[in-house]
Amino acid sequence: MIPDEAPNVGILGIGSYLPPRRITNEDIERCVNTTAQWIVSRTGIKERRYVSPDTCTSDLAAWAAADAIDDAKLGPSDIGLTVLGTSTPDWILPATSCHVQTKLGLPAAPAFDVSAVCSGFVYSLAVAHSMFDLCCPNSHALVIGADTFSKLLDFEDRTSSVFFGDGAGAVVLGKVPAGYGILASELMASGALHDIIKVPAGGLHLPASTDTLSGRQHYFRMDGKAVWKYVTTTVPKLVPAVLAKAKLEAADIDLFIFHQANRVMVDYCATQLGIDTARLHYTVEKYGNTAAASIPVTLHDAIQQGRVQRGSHLVLVTVGGGMTAAATVMRWY
Repeated sequence: MIPDEAPNVGILGIGSYLPPRRITNEDIERCVNTTAQWIVSRTGIKERRYVSPDTCTSDLAAWAAADAIDDAKLGPSDIGLTVLGTSTPDWILPATSCHVQTKLGLPAAPAFDVSAVCSGFVYSLAVAHSMFDLCCPNSHALVIGADTFSKLLDFEDRTSSVFFGDGAGAVVLGKVPAGYGILASELMASGALHDIIKVPAGGLHLPASTDTLSGRQHYFRMDGKAVWKYVTTTVPKLVPAVLAKAKLEAADIDLFIFHQANRVMVDYCATQLGIDTARLHYTVEKYGNTAAASIPVTLHDAIQQGRVQRGSHLVLVTVGGGMTAAATVMRWY
């Protein structure tokens, strides 16, 4: 929970990066037992982006972060905290954020990763907000969501491989006038459901071996039905809870930015909440599910399309493996 005495902190700059390589449903159809029409009818996704083999998560994160720092009209020396939300790190250790720090030439200020899968960016945003007064009394915080899920996908498994794309989004946080910035955040986790989204092997619970490799246990796995149930029962509770913290109602919100996991699922949640889908912004059809990058990438896209103005009230809503969920209400400065 964000303490009452937290400073007025808002987004001063935003950036994103999507790899140039486009993967259409027809491309997926050629290597997965599915059809392009099935993918778009079940998910709303028409294409997604994949990195090249020599590109990793820290590359995407650094490119998006540089864009955000430039948008804020700041330089590397102005960053006093870096928080990276990712579940596809360059290595198990050290933190990928430290690699990003080096690539950007940032000061030797705190840098760490947050692993909450697709909730990673909103979790990171809340963490950076709560730490802002400690780490950034005279500087700014850099918050990034970046993932390269294409490197974890099993193209023998259509239940997961059709959804994901690669990307990164970043924001620079700084002090803003009273009444603007982050107004409230709500974070949650349901650890009993940790098994429904996972990469079974490769960590210390099940280290790499000839058995794990032959058993294809280093690929991403997802129980789609269980995920649907969690999302569609959690989001309708999460959004009213964060709005209540901000002392606002759904009617006060100008734009909702939902995690772009699946257009059908997002629309279903909006209907449950009584929100007209015209008040949502979508990127899922062109980028797919970019995991922790989904929220900042979609927010940046909305800004570029003129849907966010000074004074706009926004709600960011996401769900990820763990299972985790998070939402933030902000007034744009």
